[in-house]
Amino acid sequence: MYTNHDPAYSYMQDQVYRDQLIYELSLTADLIRAKNYFPTNPDLNTTTIIKDFFKIYSSRTQTDNTFGSGFHTAFWIYYIARLLDPELIVESGVWKGHTSWLLSQACPNARQYGFDKSLNHLEYNNLNVTMVEHDWQTYQFPDFDQNRALVFFDCHVNHAQRIIESKNKGFKHLLFDDNPPIHKLFSYIPGIPTAAMLYTGEGIEAPEIRWVWNGKEVIYPIDRDQAKQARELIKIHDLLPDVGGPTGYGGFTFLTYVQI
Repeated sequence: MYTNHDPAYSYMQDQVYRDQLIYELSLTADLIRAKNYFPTNPDLNTTTIIKDFFKIYSSRTQTDNTFGSGFHTAFWIYYIARLLDPELIVESGVWKGHTSWLLSQACPNARQYGFDKSLNHLEYNNLNVTMVEHDWQTYQFPDFDQNRALVFFDCHVNHAQRIIESKNKGFKHLLFDDNPPIHKLFSYIPGIPTAAMLYTGEGIEAPEIRWVWNGKEVIYPIDRDQAKQARELIKIHDLLPDVGGPTGYGGFTFLTYVQI
């Protein structure tokens, strides 16, 4: 029988060992912080952020987020949100509302929006989030500082399209989940072309991409003009280091920071 492993039930209770794990995670987190992708409060301590994350993540009221973000993705989303301290947060692909809840915990003063074609799966109630049951394409946001705004895409929509839309709407700090390079496409259909494909240029010159999923060939067309336009917008593409594997708290999902 399949059992959804939830790290909320398996944290070490001895503070010495928990601190050891937090220290190891802080070394990885500081590698990203040191790249200075956005201005951060120098008084904001990485260890403090991670301790806050453990406390919040283990207190979730809904612990089964199957098909949604696991520990690895949640860790980086929380950490980057705390560093950036955005005044505006947009999430495309809400699912059960787990990430919406996590972002609201990280940045309680931010204006937050969640978009999904269906909100029927929401399990988190009373979120301080404007939920919209359609795509974000035609939505007009109030004025915001692009240096203090964050968009998280977990909607399996063409990343080239999302990058162009983000640029047109004035966003620069993006997070993409499910962002494999072309040679690692498997078992599901992410937003193709992925940001990884756009960044390297691999796979975007062909008219289509083919791979096998569940024993069947998948053929996915590529809009080469759109892909080229999106590729030229990418300034930074950074696959965030795996923290789920080393901790045993959940799988790696190609979560990637993109700056345009």
